[in-house]
Amino acid sequence: MGRLDTVWSSKLSATDGEAYDSFVATAGGGHYSQTRPWANVATAAKPFVHSYFLARRNGRVVGAALILRTQAFGVMALPFAQIERGPVCDDPAQLPDVLKALLYQARHHGILRLSVMPYWAGEAKLQVERILGQNGFVDRQTFGGRHARSLRLDLSALSVDDPFAGSTLSRIRHEIRRAERAGATARRGQKPDLNAFREMHEQLLRLEGKQPPAAAWYEALAEHFLSCEERGAMFVCEHQGNVVAAVFVARHGALATYVMGASSGQELRFPKMILPMAATITWAKANGVECLDLGGIPMEGDVDAKRASIADFKRSISRTEVAFVHEHVRWF
Repeated sequence: MGRLDTVWSSKLSATDGEAYDSFVATAGGGHYSQTRPWANVATAAKPFVHSYFLARRNGRVVGAALILRTQAFGVMALPFAQIERGPVCDDPAQLPDVLKALLYQARHHGILRLSVMPYWAGEAKLQVERILGQNGFVDRQTFGGRHARSLRLDLSALSVDDPFAGSTLSRIRHEIRRAERAGATARRGQKPDLNAFREMHEQLLRLEGKQPPAAAWYEALAEHFLSCEERGAMFVCEHQGNVVAAVFVARHGALATYVMGASSGQELRFPKMILPMAATITWAKANGVECLDLGGIPMEGDVDAKRASIADFKRSISRTEVAFVHEHVRWF
């Protein structure tokens, strides 16, 4: 088939940028965390410097990736890189050539360890993992890594006028009423709500013995989700004048994905996340989204109590499970 024409750059030209955006938005293996706007969030969260990879055959884009390279002391690029939910291809059959071009460029740019996780499920998952193995990548999925299992809710089966009517979401409907009787409400998140989210998020991290992210990460999060509805939205739950829960949901084509959330440690008589999640479902349905991905659930054998508790809540919304390609690593 011949060698692909490739680009690896921290800043794409106008033509390449448009091609990258269009491809990631429409490709079968596209994901919100491979979009260019997400680079600002990713690099604010951890000491990464980003680059973009673009592969063409006869002028047509066949592969793309947002590459995150680890930095030390904020200035020194280390030889370790990762691609979250990528590289992106429109068809798994294109992956072997895209991988070869990506590996060539990675070597050229001094990468010694490359982690990838193409976003495919079902039968395509098995095909992609086989291709990764044939190209020297080894499965390095861990319980605490980026999730490889999720639950999905088919929004196309729900009513636009009342998504919670009928039996599909009867348990959610019951919990919504319980929350509303307790005086709780839900609404779209706004910039001032980031302070409440930050307090709740940092409290949860400290309880887990983890270091909270820098303030720049919260600012990047606000810019990403609050400045452009096409990217997603934030929803909060208020009770007695206080924000007690917040969620962020990303939109990528016909798929919306629960990205993250946090709730207060306050004991209440209702699940604090229920109204923001209900608002997410209503918003997604009203905006033509066909499917809601509820985010990660534990892998088989994972005994972490917190992840199990979160999964139980998500199963109250949907029990339709989906498995994704595992994280794979190659050393050069």
